[in-house]
Amino acid sequence: MTKSIITKEILKTRRAFWCSIVLTMFFTAYALLGINRVITTHGVEHIWLIMLMKDQTFIDAIKYVPLLCGLLVGLTQMMPEMQQNRLKLTLHLPCPSLRLLVTMLLTGFAELTVVFLLQFVAIWIFYDRIIAPEMTWHVLLTSLPWYLAGYTAYFFSTAVCLEGKWKRRILLALIGAGVITLYYLQPAPGAYNGFLPVALIVTLILAVLSYGSIVRFKQGLID
Repeated sequence: MTKSIITKEILKTRRAFWCSIVLTMFFTAYALLGINRVITTHGVEHIWLIMLMKDQTFIDAIKYVPLLCGLLVGLTQMMPEMQQNRLKLTLHLPCPSLRLLVTMLLTGFAELTVVFLLQFVAIWIFYDRIIAPEMTWHVLLTSLPWYLAGYTAYFFSTAVCLEGKWKRRILLALIGAGVITLYYLQPAPGAYNGFLPVALIVTLILAVLSYGSIVRFKQGLID
C-alpha cells in the first residue's frame, strides 16, 4: 500500500518536480555565471575583496527559488485532493490516516530535498574552486534559511489545501506568510547561523498542521 501511495504522489507531482529542477538550475546558473563574469573582468581577488570587505555572497538571485519550489510542489500535490474530491476516497484506503499523510508528505519532502541538494552542491563545487573553505561555508550557511523557507512553504501549502474551512485556510495562509517572512529578515549573510538548529526543528514540526487539517476534514468540518 505504501508503495502505491508513493507512486501516486510521484505521478501527481512529477511535472512540478521537473519544473522545480529547471527553475533551480536556471537561477543557479544565472548567479554563478554572474560571479564568473566578475572573475573574468576583475580577477578572483576582486571576489575575495568584496566578500571580505562588504560581506557579499553573490547568490541573492536564488533567494526566493526554494520558496517557489516549496509552494509549487505543495499545491500541485494537495490541490487535486480537494478540488477533485479525492481526499475522501484516499482516506478510505486500507491504511491509517496518519501513515497515509506521512507517506504523502515524505514524498514531497524528498522531492524538494533532491531539488535543494542539486543547487546546494552546485554552489558548493563552484565556490570551493575559487575561495577558501571557510568562505565557502559562509556562503552555504547563508543559503540554508532560504531552503528552510522552501520546506515551510511546502508544509503550510499542504495544510491550507487540505483544510476544509475557508476561514481556517485564510488564517493558515496568513500565518504561513508571517513565518516565511522571518527567514528573509537576516540583516547580513550568516546572521541566522546560531538559530538554524531551532529553525530546522520548528520547520519539521509544521508537518503536524496537515494532520490537523485532515482530522478536521474527517470530522466533517467542510464549507
